[in-house]
Amino acid sequence: MRRLAGLIGLIAPLALASTAAAASPASQTPRKTLVIVVKSITTASIPHDKAPKGASKGDSVVLRDRLVNVRKQFGKPAGATVGRDEGVLSFRSATSGTFEGMATLPGGTIRLHGVAQDGTQSFSVTGGTGKYAHASGTVIVGSGTSPLNTYRLSVPGDPVVV
Repeated sequence: MRRLAGLIGLIAPLALASTAAAASPASQTPRKTLVIVVKSITTASIPHDKAPKGASKGDSVVLRDRLVNVRKQFGKPAGATVGRDEGVLSFRSATSGTFEGMATLPGGTIRLHGVAQDGTQSFSVTGGTGKYAHASGTVIVGSGTSPLNTYRLSVPGDPVVV
């Protein structure tokens, strides 16, 4: 995920609070838990500032990041690029907004949604494609210029102990 903490700190004191994930037909099948931790490196941050100048209702920011392994996973060593993410932060006011985005990792994509406001940075997972189809869970975005993103996903499959 992106260096959202730094960006929001520059634009307005925002953070993301999770919202409930939507129910899916896969909720009746066995589920397994996946925990994925990657470092987010900003590749683009494109603000769209409408009058009045500064963070306000109607403004948005397009965010894009490269996702890098912090430990061996996906059959690749620590430090390897394993995906990307992108999304749009749309302001409802100077201190709140919504985030819609998608992360691409080996095996598919993960859809993300969050409400941005003062608090913890957390996105709800609202599905995906490939091995992440019918995924639910959260993505927690760490602090700093290259934060760690922790994906805690529940996906269809045989349960595993994490």
